[in-house]
Amino acid sequence: MRLSSLLASTAIASLTLLGLASPPAQAAPGYLRDPALSGTTLVFDDEQSVWSAPLQGGNATRLTAPIGSDPHPILSPDGKQVAFLANYDGPQEIYVMPVEGGTARRVTFENQNVMPIGWDRKAGILYSSAPATGPGLSRVVSAILPVSGTKRTYPLADANDAALSADGQWLYFVRFGTAVSHDHLRLYRGGAVAQLWRYRLKGGGEAERLGPQNVNLRRPMLWKDRLIVISDQSGRDNLWSYALDGTDGHPLTQHDDFGIRQASLSVHDVVYQRGADLYHFDLDTGNETLIPVDVVSDNAARRPQWLDNPFPYLTDIDLAPNGKQVALTLRGHVALASAGPQRRITLATAASTRLRHASLSPDGKTLYAFSDKGGESELWAFPATGGAEGTALTHASKSEPTGLWVSPDGTHIAHTDLAGHLFVLDVATRTDKLIDDARLDGQSDYESVVWSHDGRALAFTRARGDNVRRQIALYPLETGATLWATTPDYDSYAPRFSPDGHFLWFLSDRLFKLSNGSPWGDRNPAPVFGPRTGIFALALHKSARFPFAPHNELEPAAPAKPPEKPAAPSNAKTPVFDPDGLAARLYQLPVPAADYSQIEIAPDYLYLLAKKPDDLTAKNDGMTLYSVKVTRDEIKPKVFAADLRDFSLTPDGKTLMLVSGKEKQRPKIQLVPAGATLGDAGGPESQISLDGLRLRIDPGAEWQDMFTDAWRLHRDHFYDPALHGVDWNSVRERYRPLLARIGDRSDLDDLLGQMMGELNALHSQLRPAETTTRDNETLIAGLGAHLTRQPGGFLIDRIYTGNPDLPQDRAPLAAPDVDAQPGDLIVSLNGQSLADLPDLSSLLANQAGKQVLLTLKRKDRQFQTIVTPVSAKQETSLRLRAWESERAARVEKDSHGRIGYLHLRAMGPDDIAAFTRDFYAQTDKDGLIIDVRRNLGGNIDSWVLSQLLRKVWMFWSDHGKASQGNMQQAFRGHIVVLCDEFTYSDGETFSQGVKALGIGPLIGMRTAGAGVWLSDSDRLADNGLPRTAQHPYFDMKGHWLVENHGVEPDIAVENMPVATFNGQDQQLDKALETLNGLLQKLPITPMAAEGFSGTAEALPH
Repeated sequence: MRLSSLLASTAIASLTLLGLASPPAQAAPGYLRDPALSGTTLVFDDEQSVWSAPLQGGNATRLTAPIGSDPHPILSPDGKQVAFLANYDGPQEIYVMPVEGGTARRVTFENQNVMPIGWDRKAGILYSSAPATGPGLSRVVSAILPVSGTKRTYPLADANDAALSADGQWLYFVRFGTAVSHDHLRLYRGGAVAQLWRYRLKGGGEAERLGPQNVNLRRPMLWKDRLIVISDQSGRDNLWSYALDGTDGHPLTQHDDFGIRQASLSVHDVVYQRGADLYHFDLDTGNETLIPVDVVSDNAARRPQWLDNPFPYLTDIDLAPNGKQVALTLRGHVALASAGPQRRITLATAASTRLRHASLSPDGKTLYAFSDKGGESELWAFPATGGAEGTALTHASKSEPTGLWVSPDGTHIAHTDLAGHLFVLDVATRTDKLIDDARLDGQSDYESVVWSHDGRALAFTRARGDNVRRQIALYPLETGATLWATTPDYDSYAPRFSPDGHFLWFLSDRLFKLSNGSPWGDRNPAPVFGPRTGIFALALHKSARFPFAPHNELEPAAPAKPPEKPAAPSNAKTPVFDPDGLAARLYQLPVPAADYSQIEIAPDYLYLLAKKPDDLTAKNDGMTLYSVKVTRDEIKPKVFAADLRDFSLTPDGKTLMLVSGKEKQRPKIQLVPAGATLGDAGGPESQISLDGLRLRIDPGAEWQDMFTDAWRLHRDHFYDPALHGVDWNSVRERYRPLLARIGDRSDLDDLLGQMMGELNALHSQLRPAETTTRDNETLIAGLGAHLTRQPGGFLIDRIYTGNPDLPQDRAPLAAPDVDAQPGDLIVSLNGQSLADLPDLSSLLANQAGKQVLLTLKRKDRQFQTIVTPVSAKQETSLRLRAWESERAARVEKDSHGRIGYLHLRAMGPDDIAAFTRDFYAQTDKDGLIIDVRRNLGGNIDSWVLSQLLRKVWMFWSDHGKASQGNMQQAFRGHIVVLCDEFTYSDGETFSQGVKALGIGPLIGMRTAGAGVWLSDSDRLADNGLPRTAQHPYFDMKGHWLVENHGVEPDIAVENMPVATFNGQDQQLDKALETLNGLLQKLPITPMAAEGFSGTAEALPH
């Protein structure tokens, strides 16, 4: 049997260190997923490979090498062929091979998002994919004959799973469900529950929905005169049996520990996954048995390995106070590196331990970091030599740590956690004192923490109460009395003490200079301000003189020469600061406002890091570091270095650390002398040596740590402190034994998904780790058109249309210098004939952004044209833009230009740009349809809602010109909003706001129910992201909104499967009907002023 994770990793590590061979492959139960059955032949997924085994169990046979993604295998009805998902040629497609072994042959050529479903004796392989056009998350089911390649797409919009009746008359299918949104929750009840339907293949009528309406029904399988499905009607996924019309439902299994997943039926036998095992259920007898499969594997994915490029996992760079080395925190490990010949040190910690936020002591002998060695992340001290075990300094952590800061004298360490605590640890006594609890102010996040140069005081930054603006607090260790040094009126942050302790410098956003002049002009409804950040200083002592103050005639003359013998230092300690009148002792550095993000103070210079202003000649998105000499004469900022990611300054102000390079790539780190400019100091000798920096990763041990880390992340981040009443400790213990069975990183995601599902919340997707991304997908390129295979080549069925005013929305085949149109036949590409080619994708691979030569045939004429393909992501966007353009054109035509239309795909930066583009182009319409169907969320709802709330209340009139409303460019007409089952997250917040604010009727279907937002800020060691619902919201009456239910429309209209596939849009039709009714009842009439009498007394004043 497979060894436990920790034991296995230790054994393998020992053998590797001794230079011995790896142990021989052994039989083990494996982590078994995605079973498919035909007769007595079973196939399944383990280690991202396809395996086969007898139904009764025994040793399994590996059919494929690890594919790099989950294969989701299915079997042919005779059990001789297996179809599975792979990305051998770039995109994820279905391949077929003999069960007894052989070369896999590609069957599908969708070039996007394909999922095998089943294999029908007559119809062939059933699979789901994205349709030719449609909004996000749309799916259709097709069948393809694997030998001839003949394909049939069933006319059913949003079908994602299906089974054919034995007589071929009916297709039973599933719409929606968390299989599409990729959420993990045990009992989903939002608007996108998995719905069971059936469709008569001969007759051309509409499909019919079956079964209960508010439970999830998925994985339809036909047995005799019954419909077998997976249903959560009993509270967890179990097998249920229904009559063929969806009535007479009853459970076949009643599991309450692990739900049933990925079932497959053959004759009267059903196989499925529960936990990490496969089970067999006999429909004739009602008996369930465990299938005892042993996987003989070398467990290659668990073998310790060297990570040659650890920099995508870099989270922290800490400059040593002595300015000679840096501490790098990467993938839970810590490495110390320098610019000189000194050896590079990698901290020796257990492979199952994750380190965070490493920082060096002032003497360079100790490295401090958070370690989760004991199960919780505590503050530890490690010898900086790297060769010995560390020592725990804290023992009572109850929340995830977020940062640590060592005092300049090394006697204290400030540290913060996610729960909003700021502690100061006395290193000598191990006393850990809570000095600030942000929760008492209704906050939790500390923006920055900084020590004074003598280590006697802290300055820290956070918001207070419901104010989003940050304030800076001062905390002297001697008195322990916190003083809030800045007001809540302006956002203040990035505090730094001057070396002499006389000033507290900081950045603040309080300089407002209008950029757009006035409300007049196109798309100009709100004031726009340029950079607003300035540099400020508070004099901590009344006697302190601002070092940039200009000379004046009243100041005493400087001595001709300094005294030969300096005065003896006083033993009396002055207060860290004088609190009386502190706020009034505020100074501003007279330099231009900019997007400053960081400030550091040296004895002779200030250093300011700022984003570059928009510059057409800028080579990258780096920031610029400016130096400002401390002078009482004219202040002249100088560019010290450009294109930086970050910088830091040693406490003595003598050494700067400059960090440049792109994110997730190896950074360039330089240690240079502080001064006015970089000059010649930035040569190779200044650069930290990172060549050959590798990390030894023990995957099994790392998976163990990431499992616990994900469990803690949900405990500490989940919006409900009671975790929905779930015993989270028991959940961990139920799933933890399965860790020893996982064979690769994908198995861990499956395990985490099962565990996360117990909390029953949306926004619970798993973003893949860096190790599970599929690089081959970047090879895909497209022409921005729907093509069909024809004798002699590929017919251009349609070219995706976009906004003709926006060249970036134009498909490659629609470019003005490209001669192509629908109906043309592409007969060759780059001179290669397409007559026998099953798909263009192989010739277009890796051609995005590059010119290709097409030979086309139009009627009897053959000619050539040059076209530049786009990436798969751009192709998807073009496909969606075509769907949007079709609806806009339909609205324009059917309303005779009186009604406008816009679609918001999501609620992010690109979407507010799209709203600004499309909304203001239509403010002269009488009605407007805002479509947020399939809106995937974001955070811009308030921006959009505020524009819709603006009303015209008067008009400006200018002789001989059209009148203009005030508020400028406000929409006067009627508004309706469309939503559907996959309106998600902020799309739902916007929909709820439309209802609450009375903007207009909401039309469509109940939304997904993702009502608790999140930040996505915390990742596992390998950058995997188990998303956690964090930020719920409630209405003005205190009622929680949306989560796991959704937003109810004012007018419910369902887009039916067949009608929608055939081009109808009942929801859009209802929106037009509703707006036409409103316009008849409340017409939007042109506004005309009363006439002037022609006398001076009658003129308006």
